[in-house]
Amino acid sequence: MNLSMKWLHDFVDVADIDIKEYCDKLTLTGSKVEGYEDFGAEIENLVVAKIESITPHPDSDHLQICQMNVGKDDLVQIVTGAQNVFEGAIVPAALPVAKLPHGVVIKDGKLRGVESHGMLCSMGELNLTVHECPGKEENGILILDESFSDKLGMDIRKALMIDDIAVEFEITSNRPDCLSVIGLARETAASFGRALNVPTPAVKPLGDGDKVENYLTVGIEAPDLCYRYAAKVVKNVRIAPSPMWLRMRLAAAGVRPINNIVDITNYVMLEYGQPMHAFDYTQLDGSTIRVRRAADGECFKSLDDVDHVLDSSMLVIADEKKACALAGVMGGANSEIKDDTKTVVFESACFNGGSVRVTAKKNGMRTESSARFEKGLDA
Repeated sequence: MNLSMKWLHDFVDVADIDIKEYCDKLTLTGSKVEGYEDFGAEIENLVVAKIESITPHPDSDHLQICQMNVGKDDLVQIVTGAQNVFEGAIVPAALPVAKLPHGVVIKDGKLRGVESHGMLCSMGELNLTVHECPGKEENGILILDESFSDKLGMDIRKALMIDDIAVEFEITSNRPDCLSVIGLARETAASFGRALNVPTPAVKPLGDGDKVENYLTVGIEAPDLCYRYAAKVVKNVRIAPSPMWLRMRLAAAGVRPINNIVDITNYVMLEYGQPMHAFDYTQLDGSTIRVRRAADGECFKSLDDVDHVLDSSMLVIADEKKACALAGVMGGANSEIKDDTKTVVFESACFNGGSVRVTAKKNGMRTESSARFEKGLDA
């Protein structure tokens, strides 16, 4: 379990606690810490900057001379060979002496006789990927959105929300309650004598009086393996990247951001410890969910595009015609959320931990979801 300290701070005040003191105290009180990672520790003197003007290099066909607004009175001249930059672009700029991940140091210099006081940076040079920066060019300079225009001169770590520390916990099998941010917040509050603040979620009713029963029926046909199954239908969905703060929290927790709907399910799982799944409603034949045992020899393709042959010891989430998910393990490719999904079914269930473990082991699958169900979640 990787715990984002910024996420933890939502529930218990740890701002004044040194990270080494925190790790030592939690280990002594029973929640063993394996280590921690400071994501922004290798980055120094990188700021949000705006390209005010670009002129061709007098002695190069591919170099360009950029005059940069870094939030100060004077412009800073930086020479770049990147071809995706343009006047008005907002970018990360390394100002000498700057430090980048992997020991890279940026100093003042000259490129073909022209002074350059820094470097413009790509997402890779900041240890970011297209998952944290969706829609951005992977091989060019990272072009930031216009929302960063009021952050010129701001430390890039703060601007991109990578100023976080992730603490890696080894959670033992008897403490499934600690496989969540709230669970570890409870441990933290008890260990340091701090107040714990866990808000009660507010469920907003539909204004039009519509009901889930108009769209979906749910039947549990194996009550010995599924104790409860709750489903909710959400209409008029627009699939898009999640907000940056959510993407960065998932990344700090070791989970790859995908899109807003999938990220919601992962966010809830990490915060509360309760795995969730989302189906494309239009792909559920008969608008029905059946929680049943698989048939011997039943075929199923998981979200990672791997084909599996199931047997009757395994629990599946199915519609009228097919299996759509391996219960507590992974969803199916036949009902996954896609770019054109408009209506979503969210599930939250309580599965038998032993059943989930058997299913995961037989299929050679180990997921964040199965790891939690196997340990026996509190209903």
